[in-house]
Amino acid sequence: GPILAEFERQISELLEVAYVLGTPSGSAALVLALMGIGIVPGDEVIIPDLTFVATANAACMLGAKVILAPTEKERPILDLDAVDALITERTKAIITVDLNGRIAWSKELKGKYGKKGIYVIDDACQAFMSGSEEGKAGTLADVGCFSFGITKLLTTANGGMVVTKNKELYERMRIIKTQGMRSIFEGDAYYYPGFNFKLPDILASIGLGQLERLDRKMEHVNKIEEMYREELQHVKGIHFITNKENEFHYETDIVCENRDLVRKVLYANGIMSRPLGMPLHTAPYLKQEKNLYQTSSKLQGKLLYLPCGPDQPLENVQKVVQVLKTNNLVRSYT
Repeated sequence: GPILAEFERQISELLEVAYVLGTPSGSAALVLALMGIGIVPGDEVIIPDLTFVATANAACMLGAKVILAPTEKERPILDLDAVDALITERTKAIITVDLNGRIAWSKELKGKYGKKGIYVIDDACQAFMSGSEEGKAGTLADVGCFSFGITKLLTTANGGMVVTKNKELYERMRIIKTQGMRSIFEGDAYYYPGFNFKLPDILASIGLGQLERLDRKMEHVNKIEEMYREELQHVKGIHFITNKENEFHYETDIVCENRDLVRKVLYANGIMSRPLGMPLHTAPYLKQEKNLYQTSSKLQGKLLYLPCGPDQPLENVQKVVQVLKTNNLVRSYT
């Protein structure tokens, strides 16, 4: 509808990317992107071991074989140097993941493998507005995917988006998202296997309202991150992953020498925290032959998300800081 069209136009302008399509969720955006590049059963898709499982499930749903890539030692993103050894004649796509706004290697991978017919899809579902003027997350790959779920910086309650600079890919995905037809109303021709990947106007209208608040929300999230980093920098047993310039993290994560103890202390004071999900190589249906994932397991065991988000009151953040600064968090470290 017209409201969705306006929402797509404003996102296109904001991210400086030519083609934009609203979807029902970030997961749907990933599936649509994979269908758009022509993934079929038997194709191989390289995905980082540390990501939300939806990234892998999107490829699995289309019958592709998921090849898990190792993680960098200090940052929870795909290890660029490990990709060469994973490429085979069946590799059709590489999905990068900008986990919590940390910019992955989409541009570099596209430059290296694009001429070989391998597509790069950027899962930027946790990275809306992260990046620099040279290119925001999701715009440096062949296709970028976003989530506008209820917890995200920009929300449509439930929704997502695919973006691309490739007109041919855009036209194909635009047809696929409406059951493979150019017009559902006419229903006179079927071009590709498709599905209902539409985002309704009523949800797009929420997104338009959210865009009006975007700058204020980003400013508040940055303030929370600054408070945590400044106040907790000298707490033993806790440290932060180094930020790269122009990265935007809508969630604050910390690296703990004893994550379970930190969670226990927070919980005892009425404070919720969230660990990073298990690495994908632990899923039985994604079992890999190679043992390449010690780094992702180590990072996952130490990463913890603190209370944050665009609607988190600063007094809550101050309470978290006070609890962590006044408890002996090192007493049980080994």
